[in-house]
Amino acid sequence: MRTFAILSLVALAVAGCGGGTPRDSTTEFKGEERNVAAPVEALEKAAREGESGTVCTKLLTDRLLTQLKEQGTTCTTAVKEAFKDADSLDLTVDDVTINGDKATAKVISGSGSDKKTDTLDLSRDGTAWKIDQLRS
Repeated sequence: MRTFAILSLVALAVAGCGGGTPRDSTTEFKGEERNVAAPVEALEKAAREGESGTVCTKLLTDRLLTQLKEQGTTCTTAVKEAFKDADSLDLTVDDVTINGDKATAKVISGSGSDKKTDTLDLSRDGTAWKIDQLRS
């Protein structure tokens, strides 16, 4: 995965069209599915608050961070660039599928004619779920 793909992951959180207070889509899930949806909501919150450090230290897998390093950049730099390019934020977790220590979250970003659906791959890291990859 190239740096561009990682920036696209963060851009998913920051490129949606929306305003006002975001809806917390984790409330639509229970149990472990809610735990999988939580890092997606945390990504949106971190983007809204400009907290690139939170994204890098708590929300992304070590594999993803290593790939950034191999591309000659740091996570913080990549995330800050994506935040800087953002116009507004809007993410909703629509569906969660869990298979052992791997999961996918179907995520809707934007609204109206700008609405887009993507899939995030997540991996369990201890008791936490972390974002591992964006698939369009």
